Amino acid sequence: MGYISYYFVIEPIVNVLRVLLIRKLMGLFLAEKDGKRALLNGAYGAYFLITTVLYIAFGVSAAYEAGCFAGLFGLMLLYDNVWDRRIWAVFSVFFIDMACMLAALYMLSDMEIAPRFSFQVFLLLTCVALMRCISSHGGYADREMELGRGQTLISAAIPTVSAAVLCALMHGNTGNTVSALICVSMLVINIGVFYLCHMMAENYRQLHESGIYRQQTYAYQNQLDIIMESQGRIRALRHDMKNHILALELLLQRQEWGEAKRYLSSMQGFMENPAEYAATGNDAVDSLLNYKLRRAKEMLNTVETKINIPEKLILHSFDLNVVLGNLLDNAIDAAAQTDEKRLRVEIKLDRGILFINMRNSCRETGSGHFRRLETTKADAANHGIGLGNVRRIVEKYHGDMDMACEAGGMEIDIIMYVDEL
Repeated sequence: MGYISYYFVIEPIVNVLRVLLIRKLMGLFLAEKDGKRALLNGAYGAYFLITTVLYIAFGVSAAYEAGCFAGLFGLMLLYDNVWDRRIWAVFSVFFIDMACMLAALYMLSDMEIAPRFSFQVFLLLTCVALMRCISSHGGYADREMELGRGQTLISAAIPTVSAAVLCALMHGNTGNTVSALICVSMLVINIGVFYLCHMMAENYRQLHESGIYRQQTYAYQNQLDIIMESQGRIRALRHDMKNHILALELLLQRQEWGEAKRYLSSMQGFMENPAEYAATGNDAVDSLLNYKLRRAKEMLNTVETKINIPEKLILHSFDLNVVLGNLLDNAIDAAAQTDEKRLRVEIKLDRGILFINMRNSCRETGSGHFRRLETTKADAANHGIGLGNVRRIVEKYHGDMDMACEAGGMEIDIIMYVDEL
């Protein structure tokens, strides 16, 4: 009766808690795919059943650990991240789970199964709590950051080597006390690696934000130049206004209507500043768009804009720079690599909802809707957080973001809930 109670009642209950904590751990490393929550729930249910059966059949053994690793690898496929980060996540979660189990086994080797199970879950819960505390400020930006090749190898190698050491402990003759100390020490080391990776993500984000502020300064300087040139044109036109009025009166007296229209068109053309692509009256929007679109005009064949927003928005200028700056940079760089070299930007505010739509030509990257795109730049660590930051700002304003690619074109749609002053 005791055997049945331990293995067919207590173990499944404890395994439910273990699987829930493993899901929390995976969520600290990886982002879930949109619309796949039901499938992910089913996959974790299958993982629970498989690991429960394996433990009842084989106990703590190579077969059980192989089944756990294979299950984690299958779960990893349902998350939305680059392969480097997925592999790091699988090895890290597998090691943490294995280390907690073996530490409980070695520390409480003389006790019954129930206390060992409980202590295993307690250790796993402690690890999850520590890692959640470490990553509490990063959110999607941390989960979507792409590490450099060397950083990825180191991050994945440490839990891999740690798991290999634990496997050696399982089949060796090391004493229980020493084995338990090794398990706990390696847990500390791997959590430390997670902390260092989080700190790298913070540094990359701070560098990125510093770049945005610097870019904002350049944009305002560019806008000031545009304003000064426009004012110069106004002063020049006003200086000669008396002569223009006399010329128009003469044409009207002669009833030369066509010539009068052409004369007015010439005056209007003189007033237009070719460097002013956006003139909404909103300084933040105009500055950034004029700065970015000047670069787009220099690099692309076709640039179309349709902007209709009020002068005042309850939207922090830094947030606006994060969203528009990253999207325009990505769109311009992608379009510049194609033969069409086209870009279309539409921004409008309708009843408190800010709509942003960008379409650009791009090289073939597959078709369908995406939550994220893999950067093609060599320095992935510095460039992999741009869209993550955009999504963070979109979520801040309770909005949504969708990316779709087909027929050699990329389209990004964003909605954010803002107020008009």
